[in-house]
Amino acid sequence: MNAEERTSPRQIGLSIEVTDAVRGLLLLKLGTSRFECILVPDYGGPATGHPGPTFTLDQWLIELRQLRAGADRVLLPFNFSDQCTGWLRVAPSREGLFEVQAGWSDLGQYDIDLSEFMVVGRSLADFEPVPNARIERPLDEIVGAVAAIRDALARCLPPAAR
Repeated sequence: MNAEERTSPRQIGLSIEVTDAVRGLLLLKLGTSRFECILVPDYGGPATGHPGPTFTLDQWLIELRQLRAGADRVLLPFNFSDQCTGWLRVAPSREGLFEVQAGWSDLGQYDIDLSEFMVVGRSLADFEPVPNARIERPLDEIVGAVAAIRDALARCLPPAAR
């Protein structure tokens, strides 16, 4: 697999790279910051109604559409972990631009109801931003990048890891 197949084709400062396609290991890149990216909770998988990372990215796209409908912010999970979760907070910043800011919450993956894992972000009270882990772009570019990431993962991950 060449580098183009492993990274989302739209480079706006937000991408997800496949570091190990067989095991489904992902790396989130946001500006100059890099984060392990775990888009499926440990208890996820087809039997639980969470088929894989492309499902999470589909949910991200649904949430991003809420910003077009007037929502003040959305939080998108990018790292499900036992003791905390990583989130991308997307909110209007200035004159048609939206800020994407990485951060953490003490909420662990086992504290999240899988059937409503995106709803958790709407009421997350302890989001702690990571300094300098942010970009600012038009919403259409952010949505386009997420759609490209989703499509790239669907093409390069083996079916069991999608």
